[in-house]
Amino acid sequence: MSHPTMPSVPFAASAVTAPIVTPHEVVKKDKTVDRPTSEQAVVFGSHQHLVGVFHPTSRPVAQKTAAIFITPGMLHSAGPFRLHVDLASTLGSRGVASLRFDLSGIGESLPVGAAGRSLDRASAEISQAIDWLQEQHSIQQVILFGLCSGADDSLHAAQQDPRVCGIVAMDACGYPTARFRWNRVFQHYLPRLASIHAWERLTRRVLNKTRLTRWLLRVFPKSTAPEYSTMPMGTDLREYPSREIAKQEFQRLVDQGCRLHLIYTGGVSDTYNYAEQFFDMLRGVRWKNLATVDHFPQMDHVAILCEDRQKIVDRVAERIVDFARPN
Repeated sequence: MSHPTMPSVPFAASAVTAPIVTPHEVVKKDKTVDRPTSEQAVVFGSHQHLVGVFHPTSRPVAQKTAAIFITPGMLHSAGPFRLHVDLASTLGSRGVASLRFDLSGIGESLPVGAAGRSLDRASAEISQAIDWLQEQHSIQQVILFGLCSGADDSLHAAQQDPRVCGIVAMDACGYPTARFRWNRVFQHYLPRLASIHAWERLTRRVLNKTRLTRWLLRVFPKSTAPEYSTMPMGTDLREYPSREIAKQEFQRLVDQGCRLHLIYTGGVSDTYNYAEQFFDMLRGVRWKNLATVDHFPQMDHVAILCEDRQKIVDRVAERIVDFARPN
């Protein structure tokens, strides 16, 4: 989409920056409760082209540490079903400030930036976000949270910027193992082989106009399952690095002291289907007790259910707070 009215000069950050309301305490049932501070809309970046929301905290667990949420795909900074908003609010109440922002060309951020791979462009913009936190709030290190492509961007950015001290990555890269393939046969293919409806659909597709098909369709009971159409595979799928390169990248992160927590859901069961697969698929990496994994096979990719989303918010917030605490 063209932008004929795109400004030729950078936006002034002060024009869209809301003041932070000073937090104050209220007394409730003989207990002192810290009322959350207000969010602050900000504009930053090398071309003043990135738009985000800073969520401060009044009682930080670490004065110089904050979290940054990386947008997945083409979603804006609120995240899928406001996941990033809920995370920012929860972290603010637990003592961790955070910034959620739109990568260039997404949401409210202008399509201005360096050419080249989206991974490299995202890494540069994440570093610009860290620069803003450092200049405005004296933040020295950050913890990144990313889902799907946001996980890929987070892992890549951490290798370029040593100020990233931790990453919580949701549905990141996955590589097959012997146990994965075994699970795939028994959990995916065998149930379909035993399904009369699956055979009926296959018959309709492969033998659509033959006499055998018409006879089989008379024999098979009519399916009561809804009809689904599948979109053809596109060319915009995520591309993981090779397994060997992934090992090198994770080893580099661990060696620089970056703490890692990986979350995998049932939404990526075609690449990841058991809890220990992360360590099995990357054998040879010396983790130094800096990596942990959660596997939620009943949860979908974006945690669409409220109870699933709350589980993710609680778990991610728990890990980020733990990463932020001084050692």
